[in-house]
Amino acid sequence: MNKFANFIIKNHKRIILVSIVLTVVMSFFITKLIIKPGMIDLLPANNSYVKVYNKASKTFNGIDSIIVGINGNEKDIINYINNVSEKIKTLEDTDNVISKMPLEFISKNLILFSNDLEQEYLKQILTSDSLVSFFHALNKSFEEPKKGYKIDNQSKKQFKSIIKNLTVLLNSINENKNIEKNTKNFLLGSEYMISNDGKMGIFIINPSIDSNDIFKIVNFVNTVEKIIKENALKYNVKADITGTYVISRDEMETSDRDMAVSTIVSLILILIIFILGFKIFRYTILSVVPLLIGILWSLGLTYFLIGSLNIMTMMMASILMGLGIDYSIHIISIFLEYRNEGYNIEDSIRQIYLKSVRGIISGSVTTAIGFGLFAFSSFPAFKEFGIVLSLGIISILIASILILPSLLMIYGNKFKQSKSYNININIKKIRLPALIITIVLLVLSFYKIGNVSFETNMMKIEAKGLKSLELNQKLIEKFELSSDNTIFINDSLEDARRLKKQLTKLETVSMIDSIVDYIPEKTLQNSRLNYSKAIKNYNSQIEKIDISKLRKELSLLNVNLLKSSLALRALKENKLADSLLNLMKSNIVNKISKQSSLTLLNAEKKINSVLFNIKNNLNTKNFITINSIPENIKENYYNNGLYLTTVYPSGDIWKYDFQKKYFNDLNKIKDKEVSGTGLIFLKVIELSGKEGGKILIATIIAIYFVLLLDLRNFKYSIIATLPMILSVIILLGIMGWFNIKFNVVNIIAFPLIIGIGVDDGIHLIHRYKIEKSLSKALKSTGKAITLTTLTTVAAFGSFMLAKYRGFVGLGLIFTIGITLSYLITIFTVTSIISYIDKVGE
Repeated sequence: MNKFANFIIKNHKRIILVSIVLTVVMSFFITKLIIKPGMIDLLPANNSYVKVYNKASKTFNGIDSIIVGINGNEKDIINYINNVSEKIKTLEDTDNVISKMPLEFISKNLILFSNDLEQEYLKQILTSDSLVSFFHALNKSFEEPKKGYKIDNQSKKQFKSIIKNLTVLLNSINENKNIEKNTKNFLLGSEYMISNDGKMGIFIINPSIDSNDIFKIVNFVNTVEKIIKENALKYNVKADITGTYVISRDEMETSDRDMAVSTIVSLILILIIFILGFKIFRYTILSVVPLLIGILWSLGLTYFLIGSLNIMTMMMASILMGLGIDYSIHIISIFLEYRNEGYNIEDSIRQIYLKSVRGIISGSVTTAIGFGLFAFSSFPAFKEFGIVLSLGIISILIASILILPSLLMIYGNKFKQSKSYNININIKKIRLPALIITIVLLVLSFYKIGNVSFETNMMKIEAKGLKSLELNQKLIEKFELSSDNTIFINDSLEDARRLKKQLTKLETVSMIDSIVDYIPEKTLQNSRLNYSKAIKNYNSQIEKIDISKLRKELSLLNVNLLKSSLALRALKENKLADSLLNLMKSNIVNKISKQSSLTLLNAEKKINSVLFNIKNNLNTKNFITINSIPENIKENYYNNGLYLTTVYPSGDIWKYDFQKKYFNDLNKIKDKEVSGTGLIFLKVIELSGKEGGKILIATIIAIYFVLLLDLRNFKYSIIATLPMILSVIILLGIMGWFNIKFNVVNIIAFPLIIGIGVDDGIHLIHRYKIEKSLSKALKSTGKAITLTTLTTVAAFGSFMLAKYRGFVGLGLIFTIGITLSYLITIFTVTSIISYIDKVGE
């Protein structure tokens, strides 16, 4: 080390010059770094979800969507949807907008889209020639099927819509308003996607942007948001947006804000701690120079090795700032210690290399191992995190032991003696209480470690108050529809049909968006075309309204509503049962029966007019094929020989109970190519949990062997590992006691705590071996490790100012872990050494 010191003293100006040139070169390459904040970039390229997602992205535009949610009264919502959806269509990056159901196409092929039971019912309805026969047909539809009632998730959703549209139709007949429109909605379904209470509507935007082009996505989302917000007041509604793209935008903006805040706050706190610790501003500035240079070097090297930063490596600057300053603290601490004792600049620098650099290198290596073992993970998120952070640690180490002493050669001549604090502990007095407290904490920790679990609800680590997440919850409540869709790809229409049949049976599926809905099987189409022809050729005979017959049918309708309600309650479908019962209790059927003949005749004419138009426009000749479907429908489902099916879960896939059911249901689907942003998120969670545990164990083993090589003493190597091992055990105990869960973000804190936590023990033992005195070791090194702990806590603790709760949790766990490591080093490790070496100082 003495030769190394002499080299620095002799060549310090050349070292600074080379460093400046290298920093300029690296800064140029930093500008070429690409940011990839998408979750898909965190998974291996050969992962099945990634393969299917990329395949779908290349084949179909807009596999992920933006959902616009509008709150207000139904009339205003419809006006808003009609006008604003047209504006969105004109945007360059809009692929298509789904604002209405294709009712014209559905109406024309109504019989072809209907099953056997529905056909008989539709025949009776469409061939109705009076209000009496219309209600008679309606009553027939309530009759119990021969095989009994069977309610699956899809029919449940349809039933809710029918009840809603029936309620609206009955009210319009009673009020003699909008009868044509509501009759059409009753038969064909609502034209717009409006909630059953009529207070919320949605429409869906499919962008034509590559899902991985996050910056283009952000610009598009911002443009859409501006349009929907600006027009909301104009149409007297409230509007927000959600969906995968919107949540990705919100996460990116929140992360950028959080990283900027934490970086600035941590830098300010580090400078304050440094000034208070050394009381000389000049050395505070000097200490930051190698830190910043090292970060720039590591970013430049990242460009050559990876070429990009992901959502995890984006936080590297904040992490490295808290860790890298430690090296400067140890160097400045030794330099000022010997300058205070009267040494000149050259001799003080030699003491840096004799007394501190070996410990700095050992501490840096163990920290780099803590990061570096991530690089061997098969999980790309951890792999890149390990490469970038270990590069950063080594870069800052090299910059610190080369550049900082060189700067001290130039700027360390101006010096005035100053008083600084020292750690003076009566080890003999505190060692027994310290060990007892440690043992008690360990016992309490082991008692609760088993309670620590992994957080599967990603919403728990998201920022609070995000409008996109709040709207996503409203979609689940109002429409039983989650924006976290799942996509399937099939190579043939037959496979897509088979998939649809399997999906229809799943309770966890709310909506299946498939081209199968528009192309029935040929054999079915053939028989249905004949049925459609029979309905179209039926000659209605208009009869005069028979009020007594009408009242009989209306009375029977009330009875059928009650019977159906009881049948549904027996099937434990209480909500559906209640909706029918409420319709009966509203007395709307009795109100209609009391209307005048003139009013009822007017209603009959309007209803007959709708029935006549639908009947006369029925398709009776042409088979529906992939080529006959309107292009604006087909492009959402079919391209280049592939068929896309999009499934919307009926619940929140971030809630563990539903998530478990959903995945169990998906596993029942065989021969599937499946993906989706929700599944990708959950795969990231799964892999981070598995890989995090492996890395934790590997880090402890690797660090111990490094310590053995460095200290060359079995006893001291074990003692040096105690801060990291004991702090992790106690931290896990704290998590168990206070129900703090692991998640995809905070799990990375543990290998870091191990890699960093061992540093304090290394520095203390190195100095103790040189000084042969615990009090002298604590007096000098104790001060340095106190400052390094404070700066590290300042860096990571600043994460607790974040809006993103994942970063808050990371900052909290890291702060607790590093604080525990420090306290165990100062009190427990010194107590153990004093007993083993029989040192009474």
